[in-house]
Amino acid sequence: MQVASLGIRTDLMVRTLSGSSVQDKGDHLVVRTPSNPGFYWGNFVVFPARPGPGEAERWLATFAGEFPDASHVAIGVDGTMGELGDADALRAAGLEPDVNIVLTAEALTVPARTPPGAELRALASDADWQQARDVRLAIDEDDSEAHRTFVSRRLDDLRAMADAGHGVYVGAFLDGVVRATLGLYAAGGIARFQNVETHPDFRRRGLARALLVLAEQLVRDRQPVEQLVITADPDYVAIDLYRALGFRDAERQVGWQRAPTNGGGPSEPSVPPG
Repeated sequence: MQVASLGIRTDLMVRTLSGSSVQDKGDHLVVRTPSNPGFYWGNFVVFPARPGPGEAERWLATFAGEFPDASHVAIGVDGTMGELGDADALRAAGLEPDVNIVLTAEALTVPARTPPGAELRALASDADWQQARDVRLAIDEDDSEAHRTFVSRRLDDLRAMADAGHGVYVGAFLDGVVRATLGLYAAGGIARFQNVETHPDFRRRGLARALLVLAEQLVRDRQPVEQLVITADPDYVAIDLYRALGFRDAERQVGWQRAPTNGGGPSEPSVPPG
């Protein structure tokens, strides 16, 4: 199956770098992350186009067949226009669409600038990564043990990718404590940002902006980068920051997700930068 969406292609790139498997079944793709079964967008299927009449039931059956033990449903839709298609059956089954803007840039257009009192650097020690976990948990409303496990395993994957030389994960430290983080991972000249996160008490200080610039510089020091890619909620202010840095809208990406019906289990929500 050929994938047109840059958003999905870079999703698959990052998943592959982190050790997930991607299987081409002809009429759909299957992405599996056995090390983190609670990671919805590490365990999902991708279909080649928006659903036509009657196709939603087949999609749901396909997901159930590929992930019989999953308590969630996660389905990606290839395409660049953000079209939902015949969505009624998916909504009736409890799924909700997540439409994001995929933005690209050849390079960021602002100079490096360190916010007052901040130290900006790549995460290195176990303590650094534990503090990155604390930032993520401070953002999320889910305090369940399952969610904490998901966050820890996700960060383990991101750390392993950085340690293997596939990119960097950087943090903004205030008084020695991590208050904002993000990752940037690259292959084949394309670099995809991941997990732009700022502690709720430390937003609007320019921390995310500075980290985006730092991550680009560090990755370019290691390998050639022809295109930067990031995704954003079209209705949240983060997208204005990205556009101010030189990103331009490239496409709309669609995913359908249903959390476990018992209300438990972790997810990978979109989180805003500072």
